[in-house]
Amino acid sequence: MGIENKNGSDDGRSGIRIAILKLVNLCYQRVFHENMSLDVQTFLKNLLFVGVATIISTLCTAIFNILGGRLLGPQEYGKFILIQSVAMFLYFPMELGLNTAMLKYTSEKHDYQRQSNIIKGTLILATLFSTVSIVFYIMIATPLSHLFSISINLFYLAVAFAVLFVFFTLTMSAVRGLNRMRAYSVFQIVYGPIVLISFLVFIFNHQLSFETMVFPILAAYISLTICTYFIFIRKLARWKFDISTAKMLWKFSIFSAIGGLSYAFYTNVDRIMIGRYLPVGDVGIYAAYYTASINIAGLFWGMFNMVYFPTISGYENKGTIFVRINKLIPFLISLGIPFLIICEYIVLKLYGASYSLNIFWMLFFSVTSICVIVDGLYGWLLQAIGLQGIKITSIAAVVIAVVNTGLNLILIPKFGIAGAIICLMISYIISIIIKLTFGRNYLLKGEE
Repeated sequence: MGIENKNGSDDGRSGIRIAILKLVNLCYQRVFHENMSLDVQTFLKNLLFVGVATIISTLCTAIFNILGGRLLGPQEYGKFILIQSVAMFLYFPMELGLNTAMLKYTSEKHDYQRQSNIIKGTLILATLFSTVSIVFYIMIATPLSHLFSISINLFYLAVAFAVLFVFFTLTMSAVRGLNRMRAYSVFQIVYGPIVLISFLVFIFNHQLSFETMVFPILAAYISLTICTYFIFIRKLARWKFDISTAKMLWKFSIFSAIGGLSYAFYTNVDRIMIGRYLPVGDVGIYAAYYTASINIAGLFWGMFNMVYFPTISGYENKGTIFVRINKLIPFLISLGIPFLIICEYIVLKLYGASYSLNIFWMLFFSVTSICVIVDGLYGWLLQAIGLQGIKITSIAAVVIAVVNTGLNLILIPKFGIAGAIICLMISYIISIIIKLTFGRNYLLKGEE
């Protein structure tokens, strides 16, 4: 009897899987006008693992952000956001684009010795760069804190945040580069609960300040970096210094670093400018809108890109990916904008009465969110192509960093929060235009 039930249960699960596969294949046919290949099915399976894990993790971090913004209020929540934003500037000299280079080249070829050399070499370089950067930041801490318009204590927390973020992202990318997507999914699942539980411990001890939100994230970074190192990285093949591997990493990473620094400017300078020209509470309000729109869009994009970039890096013909992206974008715009406006309404209501609703801000943020995804689809495809692609994305990032910073200086003092989001929207539109104008031939050919 037990065997019959088991077989019946297996048949039921198999039937559900087949039904889901048929539904996904039908949607795929409607969009791309072709059946799913085995590569696409493998891609979707990996995406499913990462997607489920990311949703669980993001649910925890969303509760963390919403409760933090609601309980701490815009003032203390704004300080937490400023620490994160400053950290995104400070981490740049510590990482110098090595993360993207490591992920690309470990994903390209499944050669265990080669992957070991790349991963361990990247971590050694990052340790060297981080040590030099920390010494430099300590030496000029006071001038830098004035530059970012934050106190010295907030600045030191931002430095700690930056260092731990570097090694967290590098170790997580190493797992992705080794194509251990199920293991990566487990780490994603663990990350969210660590942050949320640590946060709740602070709350139950009646500690309501920006530190209540900073320390849980730092705890998650430390825990998962150590676990990842001992489970995967320490057991890799003996590292051998290889000049050709180092040169390969450096060539790619230097262009990635240029793009990364520029990206840090045009995605974080708005908050720092708001903190300079407006009350710090407005930073918290802006961050709440950002969370309700761009971060939600980023959730879906992040899940997708966790599998997307390593997968397309291994494709020889990337031109077919470009064609598929073009077919996907009209659906993304028509369905994405109204979906994100609804999300904004729900999330802002959860934040509480201190975060007022503004329909124009909601519309601007939803359009910008779609621009972020479209820019990412083209940008990461260009980077997967190789050096020519990364050069184009880096140039685009530099141009829009300059444009965005200039626009922020003009529009934020005049229009406040609305000026900041308009600047960001214009920046991403310019980025998309540059990538399509100068990268179209490479995208169509799909090769160097």
